[in-house]
Amino acid sequence: MPFKRALTISLVINLFFLALCLIFGDLKFGAIDDYFMAARLTGALGTDYNPHLIFVNAIYGYALLPLYHLFPAIGWYYIGEMFSVFLSFTVIGYVLLQKCGERWGTILAALFTALFASDFYLVVQFTQCASILSAAGMLLFAYGIVRSRNNESKLQATIPFIIAIFLMLWGSVMRWQAFLMGLPFFCLGLLFILRGCWSAKWHVIAGLIILFAGAFGMHVFDQKIYQSPVYEAFNKFQGPRVALGDNSNYNQNAVYEDAEELGLSGKDYHMLTEWVLYDTDVFSVDSIKRYTDLIPPYRDSISTERTPQLILNALSNSLHAPLFWTWFILCIVIYTTSPKKFLYLWASLALVLILMAYLLAMGRLVYRVESGFWLYASVLAIPLIGRFSSTIPKKILFTTLGIIAIANTFTYATSGEKVRDPSHGSMRTLVVKDSTDYTQVFNYIDNQPDKIFLLSMNAFMRFSHHRNPPYLATPTGSFKRTVSFGYWTPYLPEITEALNLFGITNPIKDVIKDNVIILNEPNLVDFLQRHYYDSVAVDTLKSIGEMTFFKYRLVNPDVQQAEGK
Repeated sequence: MPFKRALTISLVINLFFLALCLIFGDLKFGAIDDYFMAARLTGALGTDYNPHLIFVNAIYGYALLPLYHLFPAIGWYYIGEMFSVFLSFTVIGYVLLQKCGERWGTILAALFTALFASDFYLVVQFTQCASILSAAGMLLFAYGIVRSRNNESKLQATIPFIIAIFLMLWGSVMRWQAFLMGLPFFCLGLLFILRGCWSAKWHVIAGLIILFAGAFGMHVFDQKIYQSPVYEAFNKFQGPRVALGDNSNYNQNAVYEDAEELGLSGKDYHMLTEWVLYDTDVFSVDSIKRYTDLIPPYRDSISTERTPQLILNALSNSLHAPLFWTWFILCIVIYTTSPKKFLYLWASLALVLILMAYLLAMGRLVYRVESGFWLYASVLAIPLIGRFSSTIPKKILFTTLGIIAIANTFTYATSGEKVRDPSHGSMRTLVVKDSTDYTQVFNYIDNQPDKIFLLSMNAFMRFSHHRNPPYLATPTGSFKRTVSFGYWTPYLPEITEALNLFGITNPIKDVIKDNVIILNEPNLVDFLQRHYYDSVAVDTLKSIGEMTFFKYRLVNPDVQQAEGK
């Protein structure tokens, strides 16, 4: 099939589904982490652009900086993620058209995009971007091996490998772990085209050397950034934060009881699990470690007997998602066109189940990761598709495409705001039900430039839904005076610098200072009186919907100051 025609058809298909998502969808990041990484890039947490994105390789941030300098109002982080998804779908559609012919390929490309589009466009986030980029690159690499090379120059034969390596490297930049997650499927796919690998051995060997050298080199470059002394406190904080906040696969009641028996505070432990942990003294890293050391004996363990049942439960959940059926349809196509390769169905399924079992044991199996497994398994089935023995009449082709277009248009028009939750895969809206007028909230904050606002993590995260849409850049400094008691942002260099500007050295202890206002965290009195002060009172300054501003103060401050409190 001519290159231009296959590329044009793939572009038209993907532009159609992108248009549906843009017109009818609710454009938001699929993960709040993306919002605050984009905010860090624009300098919203501090005073200047910062390309060090924590979970995404800094190379992505550096690549976007010129665009931010040229057009600072545009959310290039989000645009880059959306473009990566569009590019990946276009590549996958192009390869389907080349492998299956114009008519069959058009139907399969339309079905593939229809089944995956909402999961990737409407909840775009860095983990899924990494998966789709890596999968598209692996597919194109495999296609470069198996495609016909009649009357081709060396340059033409090399171009698919160059683009494939670029896509995989981009995927490794977006999320290193998601890229690594696809390598077992990549190896499996290459194993099924081993004869083709030998025929194109120089392209394969050179491509793999460049890929792994580049990917590991960029990963090392990113890791070295956070070895700087300015990130020392931030790095030390991450282990305890993850143990107490991100992981809930342990018996918290048992840890609470053990803490009380050892003379530690059960109340303080409860605060830590509620993400109220930005106290540099009581909740210093060494102090938190006394609590996290109690967790390992109480971690949920999966017995050998329970493992098969849990895997079957996970598999049954996959049956309700379109990703599984994409893989299944492509495996059926392999069976009808290339029966000798049908073993791929069982091999890829076994690989998915093994990886599921591994993540279940860690308590980390979430929908966005599970969808990545099915995505890799689906995409790497495409090079194994053989020649179709029959063609489709034009009437059936256009009727099928019409049904797909009408059905998807109706679905997006009536429920485009609903997406699959990236964590558990259930259908929901990304909008948080909240009657708060956030314009008033932001005006209240902005009108007091001499104050710093310390927030509950929930309030801080809600700001991400209302501060600005993802396609617009978060202005530099817009979060400088709003600091969260939890999340992964405490101890970032620019957060520490912002606190220092207001004379804050210990956020929770210093809530009683005159220039500090608290948002949605009214329950610190007991903690403050147990650790720092004799008597503390809290006053309500203003309530706007579900957002309430508080002021903590000392009772009889002259007496407490005289006592050195």
